[in-house]
Amino acid sequence: MGITRQIIRQYLSGWLAILVLATTANGAITPFPALTNAAQVRSLSPQQAAQALPVQLQGVILADSAEGNSIILQDASEAIYTTGNQALLNKYRSGDVLEITGVTDPGGFAPIILLRSCRKIGTAPLPAPHRVTFDDLTRRYYDAQFVEITGIVRSCEPNANTNDPRSKMVVATGGDQLPVRFHTRLPPDSLVDAEVRLRGICFCRYSAGRQFLSLLLDVPSQLTPFIEKPAPANPWGGLVFPVAELLKFTPGQDYGHRVRVQGVVTHQNSGALWLRDGNVGLQVRTTRNLRLQPGEVVDVLGFPSRGDYSPMLEDADLRKISNSVPPLARSVTNLVGAVHLDANLIQFEAKLNSRRPVQDGWVLTLDWLGTLVEARVTLPNGVNPPADWLPGSRVRVAGICTVAPPVTRGLALSGIWEPSGFSLLLRSPADLLVLKPAPWWTPVHVSILLAVVVGGLLLTAGVGTLLARRRLNEQERQRAMAEAEFTAILSERNRMAREIHDTLAQGLVATNLQLRLAKKQTSDAPAALHQHLDAAQQLVHASLQEARNSIWNMRSQVLETGDLVGALQNILKQMADGTEMKTHFEVTGRPRRLAPVIESNSLRVGQEAITNATKHAAASQLHVKLEFGEKRFRLLVTDNGNGFQTDNAKNRDGGFGLVGMRERATELKGELTIRSEPGQGTEISLSLPLTSE
Repeated sequence: MGITRQIIRQYLSGWLAILVLATTANGAITPFPALTNAAQVRSLSPQQAAQALPVQLQGVILADSAEGNSIILQDASEAIYTTGNQALLNKYRSGDVLEITGVTDPGGFAPIILLRSCRKIGTAPLPAPHRVTFDDLTRRYYDAQFVEITGIVRSCEPNANTNDPRSKMVVATGGDQLPVRFHTRLPPDSLVDAEVRLRGICFCRYSAGRQFLSLLLDVPSQLTPFIEKPAPANPWGGLVFPVAELLKFTPGQDYGHRVRVQGVVTHQNSGALWLRDGNVGLQVRTTRNLRLQPGEVVDVLGFPSRGDYSPMLEDADLRKISNSVPPLARSVTNLVGAVHLDANLIQFEAKLNSRRPVQDGWVLTLDWLGTLVEARVTLPNGVNPPADWLPGSRVRVAGICTVAPPVTRGLALSGIWEPSGFSLLLRSPADLLVLKPAPWWTPVHVSILLAVVVGGLLLTAGVGTLLARRRLNEQERQRAMAEAEFTAILSERNRMAREIHDTLAQGLVATNLQLRLAKKQTSDAPAALHQHLDAAQQLVHASLQEARNSIWNMRSQVLETGDLVGALQNILKQMADGTEMKTHFEVTGRPRRLAPVIESNSLRVGQEAITNATKHAAASQLHVKLEFGEKRFRLLVTDNGNGFQTDNAKNRDGGFGLVGMRERATELKGELTIRSEPGQGTEISLSLPLTSE
């Protein structure tokens, strides 16, 4: 019935808030009276509350803040957080009835009221709280509301600062734990294990995005816990509970309260303790600062809780009973045996597969019977494990067994859960003993060796590439120098050819002309004079012919206006004109201009071969072929003439001979091949490299 009335009140208050924020047709806010109850304010959205809407209401103070700048005010609808000037609020206490005015504010989680003025109009008893469960608090968000909840006290202690009058408590309720803050100092552990009913203000912790994170119950100083069932007067006087019986089905057993167990310590680290009761291991979580050693017998009071696989005790108190022999690790030979020893000290032999550093130590991966097991050892920051902990080693390892929770897919069914594996917690580096060192040929060493070999190969390849590049650059430089030298020589030869043509040749032509004129003028001269003039004219004519031959040999005029293909084609045509010789000219590959030194010498070789075929071989067919390859150039001249014995061939006067051809081929680092037999014709082949090899 109370919940129904609350829903109706919230529904009506929401409509009132909408009316307050109603707008006219032109968008202006219609003035309405101030909001008059807490439910109206809490029903606002953050955007609406940010508009500082006026508020005027009456309510009773549930609690005031320790700082004195806020109060929780409750009217007939709900409670609401109200904050204002400390000087204005510090004179009021819980139970005072106030009449306040203020404006709305979105707050950090739920809307609140920013106080403008207030006055006390009386006093009243606190209203009845909302009776809730933990699920109610997490699902409906009773932020700043007066609530009542029951549970079992898990811990209770005053603030460590003696000047702070507050205490903190943790209550187990609804399958979870609720932190509680008291504004009075409670005796330490006075209420632990008691069933209590608490009344207080529920506060929500939230994120920057106004999203719920956790809960806190704040109990005002005038409210005290109601003890529904007190804790045992002498908890250490109860019966010792066998660890093996924890969380088993036992009619009438309440596992929400503390149980007393005893056992021998196997390991302890910060906040946790492992002990053995008979053959059964148990993990105990405690905040007690009691340093224990393996082999000591302890008495423990703690709350049973579900672990990942086997039970554990939480919020435990403990005391030392006696000393005993440090427990020995239990050997395991299969997964089932390890599972039965969860939270116990076990040992086995395995192969160390790998290791890696983590924040507080190292994690080792062990290959045990084909199952990979992770073992963690705690080491100070920067400290490495022993040097012989190398992958591939055969080791004996001991530690606390921690069974991994079962992996389920879909809906978890009832029955036995079969674990998929376990991990190991090493107590110290002494828990791992190397039985057989790792072979040198470990994956790490193989990787290093491969890296060295690959690096050496890459270095060798790099050096070879560098040397080859230098050799190619040097060859390119030498070729460029040779071409430049040849170009200079060719330029000088052209200049000399021009000088001979313009001076000596022209002078000889003029001399020949004068001799012809003198011969005409002396027609009646003696015959002896005419003989001398004819001899002189023949000498001048011969000298002029020699000058013209020298000009031709020094200057490749045809290459100045065309390419090698056109030059040889023209020479073939000129030499064959006026004869019955059949000629054929062929070009293969991609015709292109070659280096000047190659074109000039190839032209001379081709000219000499064509001249020899037309003047001396009495050939009826002549074939000239040019082959332009990517890396080589080849000139082939073939005729069907008389042929000759290549061993007895001699250079002919008046032009390039076979010796000259060979010299030009050698100069170009090429190859000249001459094939000929008497009566079988002649084949001359010139092959030249185009690039450095």
